[in-house]
Amino acid sequence: MAVSITTPQPGKFGFVLNATSADASGCEELLAAVAGKSIIIDHLTINNGAGVQSITIGQGETGGAVTTALIGPVAMAVNTSISWDFPSGIVLTAATSLTVDSTSNTALCVFAWGRIE
Repeated sequence: MAVSITTPQPGKFGFVLNATSADASGCEELLAAVAGKSIIIDHLTINNGAGVQSITIGQGETGGAVTTALIGPVAMAVNTSISWDFPSGIVLTAATSLTVDSTSNTALCVFAWGRIE
């Protein structure tokens, strides 16, 4: 289980991340926690590139699973994508990481942008 994350530079502020994993079944950190600040997600896209799986986006990791689910689990068929825009953002608890978990050991991609305040 390993996630590969690229972080393109946003135009003005915040973060952009593109995370791919061949196996997120043990929970993966997408964006590290920042002391005293909250991660705010403004956009999120999940792509299921391989086998059928249910994907959960959350905050924190406990025992190889998402501590608190923010979205999901979302059941996804092979080669499907789903996107969300959050006009006011989804605000994570301060000093908590953004995470992903899957019910399968198959490939997925998570693309997100937002800010840290």
